[in-house]
Amino acid sequence: MKVRWLGHSCIEIIGRKHILIDPDYLRQPLPDLDYILITHGHEDQLGRVAEVPTGLVLASPDVCRIAREQGVPARRLMAVQPGMVEGNIRVLKGYSPVGKLSELWARLWGRQHRLPGGTPLSFLVEDDLSLLHIGDGYRAPQGVHPDILCLPYRTPPFWGERFKESLIKLVDRLAPRYVIPIHFDIPPWEADPEELRGRISSQLIVPTEWVELTSQPRLQNEEGIVK
Repeated sequence: MKVRWLGHSCIEIIGRKHILIDPDYLRQPLPDLDYILITHGHEDQLGRVAEVPTGLVLASPDVCRIAREQGVPARRLMAVQPGMVEGNIRVLKGYSPVGKLSELWARLWGRQHRLPGGTPLSFLVEDDLSLLHIGDGYRAPQGVHPDILCLPYRTPPFWGERFKESLIKLVDRLAPRYVIPIHFDIPPWEADPEELRGRISSQLIVPTEWVELTSQPRLQNEEGIVK
């Protein structure tokens, strides 16, 4: 199972299937995708979905409508809900902040979304290792213990340290082998993933290039962080 982080919350996976999650990317994904998974409908999750020519798009029904409005053909959209399974992908409940209260807080914190969030989802990709992507929420479905957790690490302007502590507690509860920080590069809530070092027992990786994850990562620097 190979993974890389393409910016924001976008993760690309090559394993049994070629999968892209939350396609608002800064680096171009490889062609010939099998699936595109969208955790919710904000532009920093699906902003470039219409630019990707291949891949069946899995999202909640209202987020599928947003993707259709962005230009994705209806034949490539599959509306899903928690409990469904498609190939090696399990659809789970999502906790990404959406709705009127969330939008109010976002504006107070210096962000305003162009697109509605819709109904959020989480996705568990089950391959040689399992990878859980929870969008930009700070909660995860119960009963799931992934090998890899994509952790939405960021610095909100109010109660920032409390928020980060909640993420660290989430890592402790899920006990993944690896943590991939995501969403830490979106202004004005940027954060330094290195802050996690020493605060979590999981292996911290920031895979800006392809990394093959098995029992141990293939590429790592002297500090043990894979890039």
